[in-house]
Amino acid sequence: MALLGTTTLAAQADELRLASGFGDPHSSSRALASVFKDEVEANTDHTVEIFANSELGQATEMINQAQSGINFGVYVSSAFFNAQVPDLGVTNLPFVFESREKAFAVLDGPFGDELKAQFLDKGLEVLGFMELGFRNLTNSVRPIETPEDLAGLKIRLQKNPVHIATFEELGVSPIAIDWSETFAALRQGVIDGQENPYSVINTFQLYDANQKYLTDSGHFFDILVFAVSKRMMDSFSPEDQEAIREAGRLATLEQRRLAATEDAENLEALRAAGMEITELTPEQRAAFQTATQPVYELIGETLGADRVTAFVEAVKAAQ
Repeated sequence: MALLGTTTLAAQADELRLASGFGDPHSSSRALASVFKDEVEANTDHTVEIFANSELGQATEMINQAQSGINFGVYVSSAFFNAQVPDLGVTNLPFVFESREKAFAVLDGPFGDELKAQFLDKGLEVLGFMELGFRNLTNSVRPIETPEDLAGLKIRLQKNPVHIATFEELGVSPIAIDWSETFAALRQGVIDGQENPYSVINTFQLYDANQKYLTDSGHFFDILVFAVSKRMMDSFSPEDQEAIREAGRLATLEQRRLAATEDAENLEALRAAGMEITELTPEQRAAFQTATQPVYELIGETLGADRVTAFVEAVKAAQ
């Protein structure tokens, strides 16, 4: 029995299980399968198994499994870590990133290092901040070029206090309904619009639900966190730890490349489907940012005004 127990533990330690709610076709799952798995297995004695599609539970369960060392890692939306690493909340500020390059310059710099240190305190090591993408606005009423254009529109939003507060500042009537009901509500005119990354807008063919107008608002930039068990990492040799970290870095770069490529492809597909696309100028984006400044103050009340200011300064300084 003792020998059997030792053998079982060794097998578990050698199999690095990664869990997520994203499906196999998602850019994160693909990058981890094609890069992280190959790199780890080529440079260590460990094997990597990826369990996508919520096979190992819901997001909070998968995070807890990684923290405890039951599984090696998890890759999910940063929203699921906000309770444990509150400072992640500043990345939810509206209209704060004008490009993905700016976002990753911040996350790969000193500010990102501070966030990673907070994850370590929770038993997790971040191997990469990946891209979920910019959220953009569609509606059936009119093109959106200024904050005033949103006044009175009924827009479906996630049940996220920051999202709701942002659109309330822009004069929107937020409607919180389940995503499964959204297409029908749009088509029937119960709501005027919604907001999502281009991939979601295209996958669900929202242009067939009276969504004629698309604005590349990029009002929020959603982040995906790839984090692994600190307990398990600490049990590995220094050589294996470095190999795993390098595999995570390379997989993160590949996921970002895939996400950017898919984003552009989905935008072109939406254009080809006949959606009228409004591309905001820097001046127009600045007007939206000014209009949503009270949300910055709201987050500052929760996380501390100094923390919000430090983040905004990091964004301005990022190249």
